[in-house]
Amino acid sequence: MELIFTVNFWIIIGLVLLILEVFSGLFFALSFGFAGFIMAGWLKLAPQSLTEWYEIIFIYSVMSLSIASLAWKKLQNNQNKISDIND
Repeated sequence: MELIFTVNFWIIIGLVLLILEVFSGLFFALSFGFAGFIMAGWLKLAPQSLTEWYEIIFIYSVMSLSIASLAWKKLQNNQNKISDIND
């Protein structure tokens, strides 16, 4: 469980999920990959702020879902503004 507290772990998670996103094209793993990089930065800058594994998992989950929902809303707004050539 100590692996979850390392910066390298979260960088690898971020890279793996971004590579997965490139090959899948579903726009789902992108937010989880970005959240992995944010967690790596958080653990690099303030390693003593997160002391329990459930804190890290909770924050990672909240960040991932927040990024995904913001990206989804942004994408929906852009699709509504694009007019079709046949209209």
